[in-house]
Amino acid sequence: MSSGAVAAILSGLATSLGALPFLFVRDLGRRTHDGILGLGAGLMLAAATLGLLGEAVRGVREAGGLDVTRLVLVVAGFSVGVAIAAAMDRFIPHHHAGGHHQHLGHEPGHDVHDRAAHDGEEDARRRAARRAYAVVGALSLHRVPEGLAIGAGFAVPGASHIGVILAIAVGVQNVCEGIVMSAPLRASGVSARRGFVIVALTGLTIPVAAAAGQALAGVAAVTMPFVLALAGGTLIYVTSNEIIPESHSHGNEGTASAGLVCGFLLTMLLEAVL
Repeated sequence: MSSGAVAAILSGLATSLGALPFLFVRDLGRRTHDGILGLGAGLMLAAATLGLLGEAVRGVREAGGLDVTRLVLVVAGFSVGVAIAAAMDRFIPHHHAGGHHQHLGHEPGHDVHDRAAHDGEEDARRRAARRAYAVVGALSLHRVPEGLAIGAGFAVPGASHIGVILAIAVGVQNVCEGIVMSAPLRASGVSARRGFVIVALTGLTIPVAAAAGQALAGVAAVTMPFVLALAGGTLIYVTSNEIIPESHSHGNEGTASAGLVCGFLLTMLLEAVL
């Protein structure tokens, strides 16, 4: 088994670390959660900019000239990556931070608790379970670009450390997503053991997507700038549109920002050392 496959599997398994506390409790402190989200955001932003995009634009200027073809591939790849992430955000059901548009079948501002009072506690529990599973499914699909990014990082000739950095960054973010998925499952009445198994299994998305990303990037060397920029664009969009707003939506902006700075700094150090 290649080092890229091992790193992707470990990154995917990190999801179970986020689910682990919910074997014993129903929820975690919001400040802790937002700090972890901020750390993951910093790691992913730095991995996308210093790693993926930095490698993608390398060689655009060679021997004093401009490689127009490579530059076009980078711009096109970044644009396509952002477009893919935006389309997933638009069409895949999921929750956003407070005040952000939602896609789970009810209008923003509609009071779920009022409906539960009218329809009965049992119906409310079933609706909560459906929403919880929708969150799990949506976040699983949202991991596809992250897995592609890891695979693309390991496909860079002589620079597999980019894949390692991305695997660490995505792994930390997966811990956060494990928390995000586990909390509604437990709140909807799913047993601790069943919830843990469900969330842990969603981590399989990462190694599968990573294998696809590595194969895609390895098809031809000329496609490498496009694939790297595509992966970088998706990570930046997801971080900006999903993770940062969520970490800042509960009054813990300072904690989340401190986590982001620490995550970015940690990735800088990893880049320098590796």
